[in-house]
Amino acid sequence: MTDTPTVDALTEQRQRSRFFVQHLTYLADNYVDQALVKTALLNGLSQSETAKALGMSKKTVNTHARRPWVPTAAAKGIDLPDSTPLFRYIFGSDDAAAAAIATCKKYDRERLHVESL
Repeated sequence: MTDTPTVDALTEQRQRSRFFVQHLTYLADNYVDQALVKTALLNGLSQSETAKALGMSKKTVNTHARRPWVPTAAAKGIDLPDSTPLFRYIFGSDDAAAAAIATCKKYDRERLHVESL
């Protein structure tokens, strides 16, 4: 006889699913976009060119350019799903994901004059 999930178990699974999707959206909107913006700017594109290329507003590009690389949710001790698979998927490999993060930190040092975590 197979176990039938309880309503509470189904509810919890749905909540975990929604949370995971929200977390992926948060990572994409904040960290992936920030890495793309900072890479474009370090490669010599203007904020206007970056906005056009990435389909963002110039205000969004400016916000990403001014925000230091700080994994805020993880720093607060929140138990979040591992972001490594998302970064690996977006950037193509673990090495490319690490390079994108390193680029953000380089941008922060050179342009924002801060040392990122």
